[in-house]
Amino acid sequence: MKMKNWLKTLLSGVAIGFGSAVPGVSGGTIAVIFGVYNKIIWAVSNIIKHFKQAIVIVLPVLLGVVIGFVPTFFLMEKALNGFVFGVICIFAGFIIGSIPGIRDEVKEVKPNKKHYIALIVCALVAVGLGVGSVFAKADLQQYFDQTPIWFYFVLIPVGFVASVALVVPGVSGAMLLLLLGFYKPLMSFVTGFLSSWAGFGHFIGIIGCLAIGIILGFFFISKLMHYLLSKYHDVTFYSIFGFVIGSVPALFYNYTICDYYHKWMEGKAGYTPIYIEIPIGIVLLIGFTILSYLLVRYKRKAEQNEKEIAE
Repeated sequence: MKMKNWLKTLLSGVAIGFGSAVPGVSGGTIAVIFGVYNKIIWAVSNIIKHFKQAIVIVLPVLLGVVIGFVPTFFLMEKALNGFVFGVICIFAGFIIGSIPGIRDEVKEVKPNKKHYIALIVCALVAVGLGVGSVFAKADLQQYFDQTPIWFYFVLIPVGFVASVALVVPGVSGAMLLLLLGFYKPLMSFVTGFLSSWAGFGHFIGIIGCLAIGIILGFFFISKLMHYLLSKYHDVTFYSIFGFVIGSVPALFYNYTICDYYHKWMEGKAGYTPIYIEIPIGIVLLIGFTILSYLLVRYKRKAEQNEKEIAE
């Protein structure tokens, strides 16, 4: 791979890392916009048969993901303290603006019963994740602080879920972690460790289990997506479409945001007053919806240019 292409792939990975750290932003969608999605899927699906070529593609992407993810992670941790509703509006804006881009994948398909069922079921699953976290009272911070042995094993499938953002267009792994109640406690745990550097073994155990899940998920879901898109392309994208639609109300009703609502209404110190945060949140929702849609238009234009060049 030439240096210019290598740097382009690295920068694509940085953008994917950013998308993976922000709930509502799909790393998979970013990969599509930057034109590296098919390359990544091919590389992961053929890593044994064509190891050298696959590694040349995957390595700069993974390096870029780390570079983009780490600083964004810390920015999100700061933002989720005292201004949660406003941040959720940013996440929701990214999702709403990206919906036309996901719809583009099946715009020429006349939907049938299977498509509608896939859309509705996946939308209900997304809503159910948020509602379920509220009823389960998913306050997981205590488990990150104490970490019983069984919790380490739980973190492997959690990492597996987080890897969805790297592979599936339109679906945010960070958003899934938020709906499941893991996102904010994980952020607090990591920043708490880095501020004191206490409990190094504890930290390595948690991050290691998450990393195992992410790596396993990245390769498994890449192969699964390759199979689903080749065999059941339309149903797969209608499923993604439904999940993305259902994730919007779920963002505004899950344990993390509902806990914030209670403290917000009580006017506790350190929380932005409701009469300030709601108007700002609405402006952010509109602004980031427009920004996300502009990315969709950029993607459409890039695809059109590629089509014209091919012809």
